[in-house]
Amino acid sequence: MNKKLSLGVCISLIAVACAVTFVLTMELSRDNFNERIAGVDEREAIYAKLQNIDSYVRNNFFAPIDEERLVNAIMSGYMAGLGDNKSRYIPDAEFYELQQYTRGRVVTAGIQVVRNENGYIRITDVYEGSSADLQGIEVDDIITSINNIQVLEIGAESAIRLLSGEEGVRLVITIQRDGEERRFTLMRQDIELITAKGAQYGDFGFIRISAFAENTGEQFERALNEALANNAKGLIIDLRGTSGSLIAPQRQILDRLLPRCTAAIAELRNGSFNNIIEITGDEFIALPVTVITDGGTAEGGELLAAVLKDFAGAQIVGTATKGDPIFTTTQSLGDGSAVLLSIMKVRSGGGTSFDGEGIRPDFLVELTTPAETNFNNLAETRDLQIRKAFEVTEARISQTTIQEDN
Repeated sequence: MNKKLSLGVCISLIAVACAVTFVLTMELSRDNFNERIAGVDEREAIYAKLQNIDSYVRNNFFAPIDEERLVNAIMSGYMAGLGDNKSRYIPDAEFYELQQYTRGRVVTAGIQVVRNENGYIRITDVYEGSSADLQGIEVDDIITSINNIQVLEIGAESAIRLLSGEEGVRLVITIQRDGEERRFTLMRQDIELITAKGAQYGDFGFIRISAFAENTGEQFERALNEALANNAKGLIIDLRGTSGSLIAPQRQILDRLLPRCTAAIAELRNGSFNNIIEITGDEFIALPVTVITDGGTAEGGELLAAVLKDFAGAQIVGTATKGDPIFTTTQSLGDGSAVLLSIMKVRSGGGTSFDGEGIRPDFLVELTTPAETNFNNLAETRDLQIRKAFEVTEARISQTTIQEDN
């Protein structure tokens, strides 16, 4: 961003550009013409008001103005004005991280971070097996400098960008933990994010889906193929805390498990409906399916559970899902930033809607303490919801065997 260009000038340029774009693209219909002219007049009034505020603040505010923070706040305020808790403005550093996460691979120092209220960088996640993990970096550590560059001097957004970039570069970071300052040397690495992980327990395969990225479907297929190679007779899919709006990986997952059908339908802004997931193949894995859900199962996680319930006869174990059918999309603004916007309401093509109340489990099992799942030895897990899913799946396998014998 060119900080020598005042916000007022930027606003004027944006207003002129919007007006010109409107004139070039408006419809010839008189009614539409009058409507759009009114819209332009309203927009001009908004821009003029914002310009007046900017001029007054710049002439009278007693402290220096952080231009980057100011512009981000304006954009964020516009999105907040929609009154939608999902739609929001995404600054460039955060959008870069989001793009990598969506891709399912990140080139990073092995950590996920956000700007905290004091302007520093707070660590929110440490990737397993990364240099940060091996060095002992912890969630909630606060980064104060990177390569001797103070975070407060360059701003958190610029500092976050330093964590990603060319693979193989070493970074020296200074963190604060429990009032003590510590230094670590990290390495930027290309890391595949594991969002679908498989394990085996007796006669059935267990697949945990934690989120939806572009490679989630491929990871699910690998886990499913491994379960089939181990002669799995049933399948447990763990969707606890799973959310996200990427449709492609959901389609890839369902394509392996469902017969030909219209699996998912979306309601769009104009009241029209669109089939967003259609299964067109004739080959699928006809195994008894059990799904585990909780209050964090939302969006794509809920849609997957609803579709499997309707078309694969899946039994649901756990607690009710969130009841959030709103899917979002991300639109780049061309300068590294983006907006996240709610665009449709989804439901299962089989009729199951989870809007508001969520999906009620067939077997209600609540956890009094956070679940600790040992994927290397599921037989010893103390996770009550998983153990109930084992019980349900085993009963369904036995029932299927009896039916086949008869």
